[in-house]
Amino acid sequence: MSRLLRLLILALALAVFGFLTIRQCGSGGGVSNRPEVATSVDYIREIGDLHVLRASIKEIVTTRVGQPSWFTTQGKLAIICHFDIKYKYDLRKSRIAAGTRADGSRYCMIHLPRHEYEVSTKEIKFYDEQDGTWLGFALRTPPDERTKALDAARVQAEAQAKTFLTEMEGEIQSSAKATLGQIARAFGFTDITFEFEK
Repeated sequence: MSRLLRLLILALALAVFGFLTIRQCGSGGGVSNRPEVATSVDYIREIGDLHVLRASIKEIVTTRVGQPSWFTTQGKLAIICHFDIKYKYDLRKSRIAAGTRADGSRYCMIHLPRHEYEVSTKEIKFYDEQDGTWLGFALRTPPDERTKALDAARVQAEAQAKTFLTEMEGEIQSSAKATLGQIARAFGFTDITFEFEK
């Protein structure tokens, strides 16, 4: 499934959630089904964590095993690291200015904090292994060295995954605007602007 399709599905699901919430709020009767502005703002904040994007990253990390000398050569391990990164905004930390104009239209300015992210490991496995040598004879990599190599590869791959964050900044914000804009429109806001924490 493409990244754009995943974003559209997430935006649609959140828009439906907002629509159902409005219906529930207005089910008690009254002149208008739209909740009050203050109530709408509270509902938006109460969403809590707004997940806007998910990236799946595979990194191939190579590491040397053993110490070279006159008699030995190092072995080499290639390890595949598969990570998921989930980007989100904590709407509880957002600042929202909203109101109703004289013509009855609603406006909403949403100031979002810095996005947060979660890095989770999906899979780490050996991709290739080249033995070191001692006087020309192959030396198998000891199990404890393989474990150390896996731990080092995990740390290195996580660091590489985090450098990916700066490249995704624009896409993360665009996804947040699309998703949160759908929710705000479901609450009756027509003039919606966004600001992001620097």
